Amino acid sequence: MLQQLDHLPPGFMTASARDLHRVLPGPTLIHLPGDAPEPLFVSILLHGNEDVGLLALQSVLASHGAHRLPRALSVFVGNVEAARAGVRRLEDQPDFNRIWSTVPPRTPYEHMAAAVVELMRQRAVFATLDLHNNSGRNPLYSCLSGTQRQHLVLARLFSPLAVLIESQPSLGAAFAAFSPSISCECGEIGSAQGVFRAAALIDKCLRATRELFAAGEGGSLDIFQAFAKLKVRDTLTISCDGAQEADVRLVPDIESLNFCALQAGHVIATTAAHLDIEPLQALRLDGEPIAGLLVREGTRLSLAQPAIAAMLTRDLRAIRQDCLGYLMRRVRLAAS
Repeated sequence: MLQQLDHLPPGFMTASARDLHRVLPGPTLIHLPGDAPEPLFVSILLHGNEDVGLLALQSVLASHGAHRLPRALSVFVGNVEAARAGVRRLEDQPDFNRIWSTVPPRTPYEHMAAAVVELMRQRAVFATLDLHNNSGRNPLYSCLSGTQRQHLVLARLFSPLAVLIESQPSLGAAFAAFSPSISCECGEIGSAQGVFRAAALIDKCLRATRELFAAGEGGSLDIFQAFAKLKVRDTLTISCDGAQEADVRLVPDIESLNFCALQAGHVIATTAAHLDIEPLQALRLDGEPIAGLLVREGTRLSLAQPAIAAMLTRDLRAIRQDCLGYLMRRVRLAAS
């Protein structure tokens, strides 16, 4: 399933995400040489419709032209088939950001992911950047799998906001075991700011040395920890405009709640009166249900305790294939 190259294939620099299948047949690991041998690892298109990583990478490589890169660069190009269709993933595929398990791999996709991790471990990765777009309106932020200094330093280079997400088999978590690692949420698809900031981060990491992680960078970092994932029951219908009839009717401004502190009693949806099952599940990140986090009073569905929302979306496909969003709380790190 995995192809490896030691060069950029013809057409890569000008291909759109939807046309990339004409250049690469499937998931591909591309290794490019540089003056410093420890490679920067960049992951793009784990979700096929999130093209920020491809656009940022093309911008950076174009800026270097024919010159040798200051650091070796390894690029994992993920779900080329979904990119061709312009979707997050195809219906018969897993989520490419949920195949990086720490347990022995079972599926062909997990075996591919394990091979990528081992190949890059052998290359002594300098730093890992996993680039994504958001499916809902959010500020730019990074996702952390741990709060060790090297991850925090990397996060500060991208945004003053970071979300700690543990207990998920993500690429960022797999690489955090042996490399400074963040996943960058670069705004909605089509965000020019997201592409610019992702490109600036790639270029900065290509030019950096190990002293970056020893000295650190100035600036504050606000860290939030996701503790719950919100999932709509698969059998229920959903509307996002507040007017169309459906089993679950999200509040129309739900995306404006992202990174806002919500008080207990804040309504996030209304439901059809006839429902005899709980329409919205609150789950821990390991999939276990959380009792009492949501309250259903009549047709109103609200929070039972204060929380900070993130990644709430009106994208029905994202809701079905992943989740409605997350609830978080602020993390205060002990002074080092």
